[in-house]
Amino acid sequence: MQYRPARFAKVCERDGAEVAGLLLDCLVVTAAGEQIGRVDQLIVDVITRQPRYAIVKRRNCATVAIPWHALYLDVLNGRLVFYTWPQESQEVRMFNKGF
Repeated sequence: MQYRPARFAKVCERDGAEVAGLLLDCLVVTAAGEQIGRVDQLIVDVITRQPRYAIVKRRNCATVAIPWHALYLDVLNGRLVFYTWPQESQEVRMFNKGF
């Protein structure tokens, strides 16, 4: 059996990644401004070195993986915004309330 290295890897501040240092503990909110949680880890594609997921720790200590392409950096407010279609936004609100 041939060994295949992992395609994705966690990046954290101790790895010396400057971007990880900037984004770790960054607030993540919905498009409506509702808090989802804070970035706990970043997952990058080992081959392309592109970020793929932000692992977000919620207030109840649960973690959620959000695809990187669904986030944008709101520099003015220093946070990541998770944009979704209206139906998905409703589902996130229900998830935030614990339904």
